[in-house]
Amino acid sequence: MNSELKIVHRIGAAIFFFGVILTAFSMPLWNLGMSLGQFTMAGGWLLAGNLKSRLQFATKQTIFWLLVGLFLMHIMGLWNTTDFKYAMKDITVKLPLLLMPLLIAAGPRLTMKQVRILFHFLFLGVLVSTITGWTTYHGWTGNEVRDFRDLSVFISHIRLSLLIDVCIVMGLYYTKEANSTIVKIGYGILILWCLYFLILLQSITGLLLLAILFTVAIVYFGIKNKNRGVKIASSVFLLMILFAGWKSYDTIFVKSIQSYEDEANHKLKVTARGNAYQNDWSRQDVEEGRLVWRQYNEYEIDTAWMARSTQRVWDLDQQGHMQLVTLMRYLTFKNLTKDAVGIQQLSEEDVQLIERGFPTPESVSGRSSIQYRLKELASEYRNYHFSNDANGHSLAQRLEYWKASKKIIQKYPITGVGTGDVPNAFQEMYDEMNSNLAKEWRLRAHNQYLSFGVAFGWPGLLFFIFVLLFAVRFAFQQQNYIYIAFLIIAMGSFFNEDTLETQAGVTFFAFLNSVFLWSWSSKFNGS
Repeated sequence: MNSELKIVHRIGAAIFFFGVILTAFSMPLWNLGMSLGQFTMAGGWLLAGNLKSRLQFATKQTIFWLLVGLFLMHIMGLWNTTDFKYAMKDITVKLPLLLMPLLIAAGPRLTMKQVRILFHFLFLGVLVSTITGWTTYHGWTGNEVRDFRDLSVFISHIRLSLLIDVCIVMGLYYTKEANSTIVKIGYGILILWCLYFLILLQSITGLLLLAILFTVAIVYFGIKNKNRGVKIASSVFLLMILFAGWKSYDTIFVKSIQSYEDEANHKLKVTARGNAYQNDWSRQDVEEGRLVWRQYNEYEIDTAWMARSTQRVWDLDQQGHMQLVTLMRYLTFKNLTKDAVGIQQLSEEDVQLIERGFPTPESVSGRSSIQYRLKELASEYRNYHFSNDANGHSLAQRLEYWKASKKIIQKYPITGVGTGDVPNAFQEMYDEMNSNLAKEWRLRAHNQYLSFGVAFGWPGLLFFIFVLLFAVRFAFQQQNYIYIAFLIIAMGSFFNEDTLETQAGVTFFAFLNSVFLWSWSSKFNGS
């Protein structure tokens, strides 16, 4: 009987490990696969044996209870909730915050070999996702690429960029550990591919987090190194990173809102056909240093455009924007008159690009460029600064979300609004603010720290930060630098995303955090 029970326990451990690798492989690809993986882990966990001792091992650890506390906080937040339907939905999404620490901390111990296999399946999932995105970019899948987000076919582009960052970190670690030159080259190719795709994806978040990671690593190890040359080199690198950060900030938030004077050749009163030019003095949109909504004639543009494309300027282009707006930006960029003559000077290629929703030739040639992405963010901020219109623009919308979040926290500083009332609180606050956000854009905080503050007040926000800092302190105590790197990635993502509000996001954090904590740490895995 004992031998049969041992076989059952071994089968349970094998099922558990299969669930682990299924979860890892599915994270970049398939929400259902993540769910199946976690259910499989739970089944193997129950069969694996020594359940009492495994539970005792997990429950005696402070960090276990702190992490589980992030889930229990949502249960406690039911006391002042009125919308229980949404609350139950939110609690269901947050279940991995409870299950992953429980399944992995109190589960069968994963060996370092198994952890390596786990991460190789994650690499494989990321490769499948990025190669699919790459083929989409080149038009081989038949799908239209309207912007960089379309290159992440299976999950959110930001979630994919976070997984790519993890793969780069793990690839560097395994490159260092590998004895074979061929294996090192293989990991090197994987790392370069991941970096290339981050740039193709225009992932400011992914690239910024990588820059922070390498800056922290170089400065930390540079300070610890006794070699004077290494210390100087690390200091120079830090200054370069700070300069690049300042230039990016200056481009997006300072230079973007400078004033522009109308050029002399744009002060004509009438078009070549004798029609009066119009000027919208309230709009400050700029292309190539030229104001967009100056010296134009809508009637001539509309009439001439119908002759070129058989569409009206009031029709939507293929990216859902009014063609008049796309046309105005395109003509301004090319420094053509915004009238019938300017429309006639457009090439057939220009017409096709405008119909497809590209506002400038640069938006086609530079769409995989980080520099172009920074320029677009600067344009978004300028538009928001002068018109207070955030609709359809990721940066500007976030600024509006954060403004609403701050006001809600100020209104409910101690209790928050409760687990289930977060969406309603935002809708009410947008109305109070007289926000001009359209209904479809009136979303939540897009900042995980603020989301905790909105739901649970300052006590919840401070507890969330405390848990994260406790994990960082533990990682430093263990000199678990890979775990520190993951925490930097996760904590950085919390600034511009509600990472824990979706199944993919909460699984990313809860699963990988538990793996790095209990299966990677020498304190727990016995290595």
